Amino acid sequence: MVGLLRETGIQTPLGHRIDHLGEVARLEADRLAASIERAVSRETAGGVRDLRVEVQDDEVLLTGHCATYYTKQVAQHIAMRYSRGCDVINAIDVA
Repeated sequence: MVGLLRETGIQTPLGHRIDHLGEVARLEADRLAASIERAVSRETAGGVRDLRVEVQDDEVLLTGHCATYYTKQVAQHIAMRYSRGCDVINAIDVA
């Protein structure tokens, strides 16, 4: 038996609604990742090479390479400011 959800007078299978919510969550995660990438690039003056930000569930993962631990720390603080309470995992390599 398929459950139905009433939305503005139209009945929709619940599974479809759940898929749609998943898509919305993924789009929001992608937007957050892009915002963090732009902010880190801007505020470190491009100091993190090959910067990549991934947002999944309640985690933000930072990867890339930089020359100093200070730049790595700045990138982490920027990500924390934008992350809306998500855990920030800073896997940026310092070389």
